[in-house]
Formats: sequence, C-alpha cells, structure tokens
Amino acid sequence: MEGLFITCQAKPCLLAEIDGGFALEPTFSRQDLKSAIPERCFRPDTARAFAYLFFDVALIGLCYWALSQTSAWYFEVPLIFLIGTLLWAVFVIGHDAGHGAFSRSRLINTLVGLATHGPILVPYRGWQRSHAMHHMKTGHLQEEEVFRACRAEQDWFSRKLLFRSGIFVLIGWPMYKLGFRNITTYDPVHGSHYLPVSDLYASHVKWSWYASLGVNLTFLALYVFLGIQFGWVFALKYIIAPYFIYAAWLTFVTYMQHVAPEVPVYDSDDWSGLKGALATVDRNYGPFNWLTHNIGNLHVIHHIFPTIPHYRLQEATDAARPILGDGYMKSDRFVLADFVRTLIGCHFVEHEDGKEVWKSAYPFAKNYSGPKPETHKQLPAE
Repeated sequence: MEGLFITCQAKPCLLAEIDGGFALEPTFSRQDLKSAIPERCFRPDTARAFAYLFFDVALIGLCYWALSQTSAWYFEVPLIFLIGTLLWAVFVIGHDAGHGAFSRSRLINTLVGLATHGPILVPYRGWQRSHAMHHMKTGHLQEEEVFRACRAEQDWFSRKLLFRSGIFVLIGWPMYKLGFRNITTYDPVHGSHYLPVSDLYASHVKWSWYASLGVNLTFLALYVFLGIQFGWVFALKYIIAPYFIYAAWLTFVTYMQHVAPEVPVYDSDDWSGLKGALATVDRNYGPFNWLTHNIGNLHVIHHIFPTIPHYRLQEATDAARPILGDGYMKSDRFVLADFVRTLIGCHFVEHEDGKEVWKSAYPFAKNYSGPKPETHKQLPAE
C-alpha cells in the first residue's frame, strides 16, 4: 500500500487485502468509538466558534487591504492565493454550522450558514441537503453524492475529459452547485442547488431555502456592480481569482479525502454506514491544516461523527485511533504526488473478491485494466 500508512493498534479490524486496495470489515461499532471519545468533543462552544469565524474574516480584511496597497505581481499573487484559502476556511466554519457543530442553537447555525455561504455564492440550504446525502452514502457505488465511482462502460468522454486532465479542480465546484452533481448520471435542472424544482428542495425548510438564494443574489449583484464600477481588472483580482482559488481548494480537498487506489468502494450488497465513513483518508496539508480548520487532515473522524466541531477533531481522533486500528487511513506523502497518483490510478471500479477495486485505463499503471498487449512469437529462421 504505497504511501499509505495504516495505524495498527489495540483493537483491529479484519483486513482483507486485495489488488490495488483493501476492504474493511470493522469489528467495532460507532458506539465503541463514541465511548472512547471524551463527551466534551460532542459539545459545540458557540463563543469559540465565533472567535474562529471573526479571526478568519479579520484576516481576509487584512489581506484585501494589503492587496489594495501593492501593484507588484509577486506580492499580489500570494495575497490573492491567501484570500482564496481563507474563503475556504470560512466555508469550513459554515460547514460546521451545517452539521449543527457551530452551536446548539438551530437558529444560530442557520444564520451563520447563511452568512458564511452567501458571500461565496453557495446556496446554504441546498448545499446542506446534498452534503447530508454525501454523509449518508459515502463510499456507495450507486448512491454516493460526490465523486461517485463508475464501471468501465460508464467512463464516458465527459468523465475522461474532466478527471484525467485534472480540470475538474477548477470548474468542478461551480458545476456541482449548478446541478452537474454526478457525471455518470445527472440532470442539470433537477440536480441544481439553486432551483426549488431540485431534488434537494424540502418544503419544511422553505424560508431558509429562499433566504439562502436571496443572500446569494444580493452578493452576486454586489459583485457585478463592483466589476462595472471599477473594471474587469478589479473584478479579476478581488473577486474572480479568490473565488476560483477557494473553489479549487474545496474540490481538491474533497477529492483527496475520498478517492485513492486504496480507498474501498462498496456495492449495495457490501456497503454499510460505518464502512462508508471509514472510506476516507486523512492527508497532511502542512501549514494549511491549521489555517483551514483541519478539514483535510482530520476528516476520518468527521465522517464518523459529523457533529464534532473542527477544534475538537484532533482530540477525538487521538481518542478513537486505538479503536480504529487498521480502519484508520492516513497518508503522509506529499499531497500533490498523491493527487497525480490518483488521477492515474482511479478511473473506474471492477468487482473483485466481493469488493469494488479501483482500476486504471493506462497500461503503465500498476492497477491497469484493459486489453493486454499482444505478444508476437518470433519464428526461428530456417
């Protein structure tokens, strides 16, 4: 399992190794894990959560001010990248709110979700619904909400173009919000996060659904006005570039959390909620771990218990690891190297030994699946 470090501790899972990955049959339950984690990890601290949010917003304001004071590209580029990264961090705060991990108050969670998602043009309520669907069916071959695997015959040109080139990192998030939620089977209208006709719409959250759309439209109008008022260079530098950097962070981190040659995929007959939650990899993003609230490096425990606030994920992970044993996946490889490795090795899945195994369409890949090259026997000369 090249580059993937599996922690083997006190209470292991049964591990069935397969070519290109492995499949886990946990010998523990969620309750076993919950019992090992301190109860305070499940209690959101509203004041502390607001402190993180205010810090992010203040840092974004400082970066925008610094950007306005310089015209040298070698200062502008890192500042724009940092602003986009911090927008991703703000999204993570709203992500906590969407799980009810920002506050015990449902109203505060909703208001914070609207306030954090609105400026980055995310329809909070629609995203909250689709994200809940992702958590409910993580790792499910037929029903996973994000980066759903496919069979070889479903690996159509659109998937090849997006995923083998890596261009999905730049455009995947806008596409997902507009309704292209799955390239294998999608309906751009009924899958949209913005339209009430979407399958994400629920009448019992009608007011907040329309409130989230209203906030999005308000900020979109503001951005258009600023672009017209100050010109396209201003819009590119202060609005468009930071947006696409944040969107790239979101898409890249989500992809790296859930797709890798070793990460198992389960058919309906094999899937369970716990096995799906364990089909996640913690990766090291260096200084960005702290800056983006540990969304990428402490994601396994979040998928098992999504109501744990981001500032308690490290404590919860440390407490759960002896129970997780072989069920905990963590990679300390350079994350961009793992990204390339996944682009090469994860194109579709095949059923092997009762499990779904990632396969590659490239003959040079270790897990290649395709026509075998013909070998021509050389006849001896007469």
